[in-house]
Amino acid sequence: MWLYLLSFLTSFGAVFLKGFQHKNVIGNHLRSVFYTSFLMAAFDVAAITLVVKGDWTIMFSAGFGAALGMVSSMKLHDRIFKNRHRTSEP
Repeated sequence: MWLYLLSFLTSFGAVFLKGFQHKNVIGNHLRSVFYTSFLMAAFDVAAITLVVKGDWTIMFSAGFGAALGMVSSMKLHDRIFKNRHRTSEP
């Protein structure tokens, strides 16, 4: 049971960071790109370690975590950087 919880959390974190990073790169947020890249590497190593310890059924918890992670990252990034994205349109 713990392996599936860790799989969910690790996938959530890894994909959250990838989604956040995508929006950082598009928005040219260089400082955020730097720190997020390091965290992405750490989560990728953790995810690989969990896959090696588990079996194919880990894909369900990992997939659910990944799906929620991507949506969450997009919403949070928009909330954090919302003032920087505004343009002076009439």
